Amino acid sequence: MDTAVSRLRTALDGPGLYLDSPADFAPYSTDWTRKFSGAPSLVARPRSTEQVAKLLAACDRHGLPVVPQCGNTGMVGGGVPRGGEVVINLSRMNRIESFDPIAGTVQVEAGVVLQTLNEAVAAEGFFMPVDLGARGSCQIGGMIATNAGGLRVLRYGHMRDQLRGLEVVLADGTVLSNLNKLKKNNTGLDLKHLFVGSEGILGIITRAVLQVVPKPPSLETALLALEERRTLPALLKNVRASFRGLSSLEFIVRDAIDLLREVDPGVREPFKEIYPVYVVVEEETGQGPVAREEFADRLDKLLSQGLVADAIVADSETRTRELWGYRERPTEAISRTGLTHKFDVTVPQGDIPRFCDEIEAMAKDYAGFRLFLYGHLGDGNVHVNMVQGRHLTKEAFYAAEKAIADRVYGEVAALGGSVSAEHGIGVMKRDYLGHSRSEAEIATMRRLKATLDPNGILNPGVMFAAK
Repeated sequence: MDTAVSRLRTALDGPGLYLDSPADFAPYSTDWTRKFSGAPSLVARPRSTEQVAKLLAACDRHGLPVVPQCGNTGMVGGGVPRGGEVVINLSRMNRIESFDPIAGTVQVEAGVVLQTLNEAVAAEGFFMPVDLGARGSCQIGGMIATNAGGLRVLRYGHMRDQLRGLEVVLADGTVLSNLNKLKKNNTGLDLKHLFVGSEGILGIITRAVLQVVPKPPSLETALLALEERRTLPALLKNVRASFRGLSSLEFIVRDAIDLLREVDPGVREPFKEIYPVYVVVEEETGQGPVAREEFADRLDKLLSQGLVADAIVADSETRTRELWGYRERPTEAISRTGLTHKFDVTVPQGDIPRFCDEIEAMAKDYAGFRLFLYGHLGDGNVHVNMVQGRHLTKEAFYAAEKAIADRVYGEVAALGGSVSAEHGIGVMKRDYLGHSRSEAEIATMRRLKATLDPNGILNPGVMFAAK
């Protein structure tokens, strides 16, 4: 491999196109969870599609495995090297190339950061519908490659639903470009969907055309307190029917708020009483006092029906950020607490209470672990976090991973759920792909991989074990 890497260096004559000193590899070698890492042989940082094509053609010719990488905010080991691969990091391809306010589309390179995109289109009165907690670092290419969902899936769908056109470089360097801006375009097979959620095993996404939507006149936000989690499905049914502009409906189990206040003592207790579960509701409404009063009236009905024990309505942008913080900030608090086995899964919305009960019962069998649950009530996505306690050794933490995973994914399968809601399969979940996909589906995925990447250089070992 050393000889092949030397040849690759010779082929890459662009100034600053690559890093080959181990001292520079750290930002590209470990993912967000700190569980998955490896040493690359070289880190390439192209500035254009042409450079990506040249890189891939050379790697394919020399048989060098490649790991595509964008913002490196993944949680399943799909975007970092396992050992010796060439990392192709797209962060330098960060141009917002065009914006069409009539069509409501924007063309971007893969390395554009989500928050940067939102700030750019906000100046024109638009916003990007997909919103994630990692908005300040996640990049568009990675979001497409994992079909990211986030906080507004209930109203707007995943990245797939925002995608109009795509440019991808195949393993042999072929550029497959269809930067379509039309909403209706039924001319043959829509190839872009092959690469959405493909996690870099079929090609490297370099450009995309996305739809953006006009900003609503106003957003109303409230934090709801519930006496018991078994009312969550009834709450979802009621809110979905009566909050016509509903954009987000998120739940947090109490322990996650306790952790947030433990890590940051400045966080206020949201209500006078302690409740077992909380829900953030966000609705797109009209502007003005009438719209606000109507939002409050809908909340009052939830209270009168006994679905909600108490509610706080945000009356300012500062208060809105504070209420959303109870849902978004536990992720950061968990990362500061210890190592984490994260399970990002989906179950039928009506089974969320049962699933949480089962996971809490399971967690009691693992001394030294702390469990934190939260997620997206509207689409059934539950984030299960089994966190290393203060007195649990790293060795004991890792030793329990398979047993915990078997039980979590077993419960998901029993409920007819999905082992991956948002972050993909990566390395972490490849042994559990069969819990959510049939043998025929997996075989078809492998055939597509063999067709588009016959030498197997693209992200080997991700999604399913390399043959």
